[in-house]
Amino acid sequence: MAGVLPEVTDFCRLVLLRHPELEPASSNLAVGDGPAKLGRRGQDQVLDWLVLLEKIGLDGVQCADQPQSADPARALAASQQISIDVDARLNDQNMGTWQGQSWDDLVKDEAAAVQEFFTNFGEASAPGGESLGTAVERMYGWWTDVMPAIRGQTLAVVTSGAMITGFATALLGMRLSRSVSLNLPHGGLGVLDCFGNGARIATWNPTAL
Repeated sequence: MAGVLPEVTDFCRLVLLRHPELEPASSNLAVGDGPAKLGRRGQDQVLDWLVLLEKIGLDGVQCADQPQSADPARALAASQQISIDVDARLNDQNMGTWQGQSWDDLVKDEAAAVQEFFTNFGEASAPGGESLGTAVERMYGWWTDVMPAIRGQTLAVVTSGAMITGFATALLGMRLSRSVSLNLPHGGLGVLDCFGNGARIATWNPTAL
């Protein structure tokens, strides 16, 4: 991957990493901005990151304040001997009263609300929670703060899939409803080259090939 990416000069590069796969007990839960543990496959995906990104010179790692993001981010930072910043603004969207519940139970008990949530994905929120749009605005606030300091640098960011796709669509000038077109698997990554007036996709989910 390093050989096909242009040198970082007048822009900054974001390596956006979706947190690795969770343990089976958490895989069907509305985890939201709560904690979860990685499964065995997720732990293997962290090792894949270390190999894949070994030849890419990272200047820093930032991550959500959730162990499923922070633990693999620390492993990545340690492997490259760089600093790590944990920032709650990168956390997944809060799921309100649904948080920690099984999606199967929610579909059974609150079918209409769940249908509304996915039909108007990005705009609708779980009861007492926040919409993805609101959560992405929170992440965009983080970006506004860090962007001036990372020109010419490569920054790895570890967070949830929904936050990555929502944030990427915002930087690319796309509608939030189109974020599903940029969906990444657990442990997947996408690379954005970000300029002062926009961004471009450098590569997206390269390990799928």
